Amino acid sequence: MNHTIPIFLLKLVVYPDSKYPLHIFEERYKILLQKCLKENSGFGIVASIDKRISDVGVYVKVTEILKTYLNGELDIVVQGLERFLINSTSLHTDGYYVAEVEKYTDENVIIDPKLNDELQNEFEEIVELANYKLEDVFWNNLKSAQLKSYKIAEKSGLTYEQQQELLILKNENDRVSYLINYFVSIKDKVDRADAVKKIIMNDGYLN
Repeated sequence: MNHTIPIFLLKLVVYPDSKYPLHIFEERYKILLQKCLKENSGFGIVASIDKRISDVGVYVKVTEILKTYLNGELDIVVQGLERFLINSTSLHTDGYYVAEVEKYTDENVIIDPKLNDELQNEFEEIVELANYKLEDVFWNNLKSAQLKSYKIAEKSGLTYEQQQELLILKNENDRVSYLINYFVSIKDKVDRADAVKKIIMNDGYLN
């Protein structure tokens, strides 16, 4: 990752390894995207909460161009690569922000397999309660994922603020515990399968 990267300020949190579809329509971001495609480079996606730029974001690259419009708009798919910490930001002459960043890595801890098993059980219970069938590709990707928390978080219906809280955590065990507590709180509050189903289906991440 470069020390200076362009950033998108969005009401969106992308996790490392997750894929997300974006529609690019603002002129400044159309310019930025063309630069990235030409240079085979990426950009940062950073949450903007209460008009404040979050300190931690995720560096992404375009993996697929779904549609190109005559006016220069684009439908694309991006994939998260790694987290970064913003040290400073400035406005580029083309209208988008650039940021001075450094890598934001996890603490070196041993992942607790018992916690992972508990998270999987809680998640499966929520999905069953919702009477909702996730595609096989999701379960296969979950099985192969080194960090289960990010993959499960994609289909958990976390609020925007909760997504960012999870992203900031620097320990996989802490992220797994966060999600376990979240699922327990959902079960306590919802009593209709439709409500849980709506929560899960509101996430726009691609399997």
